[in-house]
Amino acid sequence: MPTFYETDSSVYRPGMTWTRTSREILPFSPSALWAPLADFTRWPDWDPDLDRVELHGPAAVGTTGFLVPNGFRGRVHSRVAEPFTITSLIQHGEIAVRQPIPFGALEITLRLTEVGGGTEFVQEVTMGGPLRSVMVAIIGGDVVEHFDVKCARLAELAAAQADHDA
Repeated sequence: MPTFYETDSSVYRPGMTWTRTSREILPFSPSALWAPLADFTRWPDWDPDLDRVELHGPAAVGTTGFLVPNGFRGRVHSRVAEPFTITSLIQHGEIAVRQPIPFGALEITLRLTEVGGGTEFVQEVTMGGPLRSVMVAIIGGDVVEHFDVKCARLAELAAAQADHDA
């Protein structure tokens, strides 16, 4: 099934938010995809925009951590960014994080929903605040643009785990 990018969900209000939702059906159960999603330190294994992820405690709502993007953005981010906070963690169902950005926030929600023949993987990215258009240009576009790569890598990780378990 081709990747579906829901661009009509974009919300624009001056000074408010920018939202993009991407979804794809992956031929695995939610539990098979959960392992690489729920292990935050493994996010760079499937997310091409990340160099590393650190958690400041066990994965739970309220736990903080640090996302380090690749390249120049990561070097800058490491020096100036505040930690992200896990805002939702529903086993085999949803992970959401909130990362402060200048005068606003980046929120990323990842959802797994079992559907016939696999799991619908949904990524919702929202940026809010008066500098959201600048932040979209710096990081938001890549987060959305690379969704197909994320899906392919998640599928590879799930397949490798299934082969290992067999």
